[in-house]
Amino acid sequence: MRKKNSNHGFAKLLALLIILAFVYVTNSNQDTKVPDRPLTADQKKELQKQQDRKTGRVRTAHQIPDKVYEDTTSSDKFANILNSNRKVIYYAYLINDSDANVFLDEFEKLLKSHAELQSYYFYYPDPMEQFSSVYCNKVGSSDCIQNFLVENCHNNMCIVNPYKKQILKISSKNFRQAFDSVYSHKNW
Repeated sequence: MRKKNSNHGFAKLLALLIILAFVYVTNSNQDTKVPDRPLTADQKKELQKQQDRKTGRVRTAHQIPDKVYEDTTSSDKFANILNSNRKVIYYAYLINDSDANVFLDEFEKLLKSHAELQSYYFYYPDPMEQFSSVYCNKVGSSDCIQNFLVENCHNNMCIVNPYKKQILKISSKNFRQAFDSVYSHKNW
């Protein structure tokens, strides 16, 4: 009779240990989703990044205002950017800025070494003598695409996504980081 009781007690102890081990593993494994345990801020950020990568969404992109579309005529410089069949890399820089010229030379070398990017992007460097408003062809307007680009992208590279009507500013002064950003947003 005693043997039967000790087996029964051993079975209860074993069952309790299995339950405790399951609870421990479930609560200690950060990849396990437990509905009653809220996500930490870091877990929420990582989950959002994963979702953004899957959908191709860029969190720092901004909408191009409707006014830019309304005030850009087909004869304005860079008007073709608004209805391009590819994304556009735009870079407005001062002609006499040696840092900008070095940046541009190195960036263009990287761009040429990755010929596959030509199917994703058009590239428009915009050398300027000074950053100032440009002439828009629509009378009384200063909201054409070239002004919008100069205001938002002078001394910075930008990616324009005409399908989404969005612009993404790449504010890195490091040509490699700028290129990496351009490369990583090819499917955006």
